[in-house]
Amino acid sequence: MAAVAVFALLLVSWFARPAFLPPPPLLAIVLLLLAANLWRGRTWRLPRPAPETWLCLALALLYRLPALVHPWAWVNKDGAYGAFVTLHLLQGVSPAPVFTEGANYQGTLKPHLAALIALVTRVHDLSWLMTAASVVLSLVFLVATMALARRIGGRAAALAAGLYLALGPKFLTTFSLNCVGQYIDVLALGGLALALLARVLDEDLGGISARGAYLAVGMLLGAAFWQQPVALSYAGVTVLALALRRSSWKDPWTLLVAVGFAVGALPVLLWNVQNGWGSGEIMGRGVDDLGAQADALWRVARKTLGIAFPILAGLSPGHPWQEVPLVPWLAAAFLPVLLAAFVAIRFRPLRDSLRGFRPRADLLPIALFVGCIALAWAVAAGKVYARPRYLLPVTAAAAVFFGAVVAWLWARVHMAAALLAALALGFNTVGMLPRLLEGAAIARWYERLVRAVEAKGIRTGYADFSIAAPVTMFTSERVLLSSALGPTPAYESETHASRVAREGPDAFVLRPQDDPEPLAAWLTANGVGFRLEREPVPIFHGLTRRVPVEEVRGLVGGGSAPPEE
Repeated sequence: MAAVAVFALLLVSWFARPAFLPPPPLLAIVLLLLAANLWRGRTWRLPRPAPETWLCLALALLYRLPALVHPWAWVNKDGAYGAFVTLHLLQGVSPAPVFTEGANYQGTLKPHLAALIALVTRVHDLSWLMTAASVVLSLVFLVATMALARRIGGRAAALAAGLYLALGPKFLTTFSLNCVGQYIDVLALGGLALALLARVLDEDLGGISARGAYLAVGMLLGAAFWQQPVALSYAGVTVLALALRRSSWKDPWTLLVAVGFAVGALPVLLWNVQNGWGSGEIMGRGVDDLGAQADALWRVARKTLGIAFPILAGLSPGHPWQEVPLVPWLAAAFLPVLLAAFVAIRFRPLRDSLRGFRPRADLLPIALFVGCIALAWAVAAGKVYARPRYLLPVTAAAAVFFGAVVAWLWARVHMAAALLAALALGFNTVGMLPRLLEGAAIARWYERLVRAVEAKGIRTGYADFSIAAPVTMFTSERVLLSSALGPTPAYESETHASRVAREGPDAFVLRPQDDPEPLAAWLTANGVGFRLEREPVPIFHGLTRRVPVEEVRGLVGGGSAPPEE
């Protein structure tokens, strides 16, 4: 418990820096000494990874290698928010940011991990650092899911589940690499929590001997909640499993799960204390919200079945098999059928364990699948909640279902199991391969854009978010483009906005599809001299006087932005 207390103090010192606490480095040294002492006195051993785990890790890393080779093709827009946190951490900002700026519900674990990778590798490319951190978290998610699948269905189930995630559906793989939101962080932390909880349930751990496991489960869940509220689905699974477990009712040590959650989510509490409980804007629900939620429920349910499920199953827009007869129907049915098949093959042990109030690991993926959907539907007010990304934990459960079903088939009909695995993995790979192969061309385009901007001596300017965020990130803020020009609505850092307003603008940078003529005509009519370069995008630079963005914002925006993934 001393180590947990010191860790909590370290979090307070790192994210709040109160004057009465020692500096973070001193607390980190104390924590390392306590951890070393605990490690020497441990009575358990870390399990050695099985051969199938190494195989799936290697395959997953190879599959994601194009993103590490061409990171600018992956982390280039929304991912910039986290990259700026990494940059500022490396510059020594204190206290450290709890959330990415403008999103008081997206934690900064990944930016912290990226900063740590930068210190180890001496790499300074923010896009690569964020991609590398995402790959690390993806591998943690894979290992945790394999551990849960192995406990339920044996090594064959672990292998099948691992292969399903290593060669994952396009939507899951893309969102685990592009740093849009903190979804892979939640999947990794939540997956570890469920893998550890499964051990507690199956081995019927309890009492003082389980205190470490209880604390670890709670801390992982709390840290996951810090990253994204969607982690509440994992917390709900844990509460349900422990509530159904008779031995937990009389075991006071179970309360350590709540203590651990409080420690893991401590950065959220610190931020809210300092910012007037601003997270209530995201988590709070008013009467009007509840009415809109009820009205939207049926619509969101239909979108879940007709849009989200096919995409989560691998049928993202542009899939080469999208127009093949029956494929959309099969993709829509894939996840519900996996759930039904898993329940069917595990029905007896599941029923017996619940009747005896001794739930086992079998319950966890089912509860996660249902709980994640229920959570998404419960906050269905507003069109953004229909996005498939809020259902990504469903894919974690689906991987376990897939592994268990394939293992069950393999024990009976080898050919059927091999065919199911080949079809699912082939479907995933065919859908993802074009995105992996186009990365080099996308990265080269961004390289041309950055060279063009820097060659003109531009240091500040205005652009659309789709240009401003990547250029500012790729140059580590040497070139700072404000997104205030639009037309894409986006949050803008006050620091960025004030610097551009104070020092510039040196340029207006348009999107490739924007028509530069209206802006050129306005500048000419108002006596503003300029130079216009049209490749790789229209760039107005060399302005003879400062032009406020408010005067020209409505003159750009022709064409349409590329569709969201």
